[in-house]
Amino acid sequence: MAVATWLDVFLGTTMNLGKRIVVVGVSASGKSVFSRELGKRISLPVTYVDAIMWKPGWNYIGDEETVKKLIEISNEPEWIIEGYIEKGARSTIFERADTVIYLDYPRIVAAWWYIKRWWKHRKNARPELEGSPEKFSFEFLNRVWMKKEVISLNKFLGAMPDQTKILKLASPKEAKAFLQKI
Repeated sequence: MAVATWLDVFLGTTMNLGKRIVVVGVSASGKSVFSRELGKRISLPVTYVDAIMWKPGWNYIGDEETVKKLIEISNEPEWIIEGYIEKGARSTIFERADTVIYLDYPRIVAAWWYIKRWWKHRKNARPELEGSPEKFSFEFLNRVWMKKEVISLNKFLGAMPDQTKILKLASPKEAKAFLQKI
C-alpha cells in the first residue's frame, strides 16, 4: 500500500485533507479522540459511527440501518466520519472521501487503551455512546490484540484505486505531531 505518512504531510508532499475525511483503525486506537480534535482544528462536523450503530444499552440497530445512515451522512458536503465502516458502506464512503486517515497503531497500544477506556467508562459512558457504559470482554480484547477488524480493512485499502488519499499514522506520537501541524 503506497500511502502517505505524517512526515509527508509535515513536509508538504501530500494533498490538502479536503472536506470529507474518514478516520479508521482497530477498535480502541483513539479514533474518536483523534477525530474530535481534528474536527475542532479544521472546523468540520464529526460523525461517530458508534453513536449511529448503538442505541443506549448497547442495542445494535443492524447492518442495513447503519449502512443507510452512513451513506446519508456521506451525501453531505463536509464531514469527518470515524469508526468501523460497515462493509456495505465502505465503497461509497471511501470513494466520496477526500482523505482516509488510518490509525494503524501497534497492538499493545490499542489493547492498553481498550483496558484504560473500559476502566474510565465502565460506569459513565463515553460522550459518543450515551447510555452505554463500557463492558469488559476478553473476547473483544483478543479482537483488538489480533487486529481482526483491520484484516478486511487492509485488503480494502490496498485495492483502492487512489492510494494518494490514504494517510497512515503508525503511532500516537505521529498522530499528535500531525494534529499539531494542522
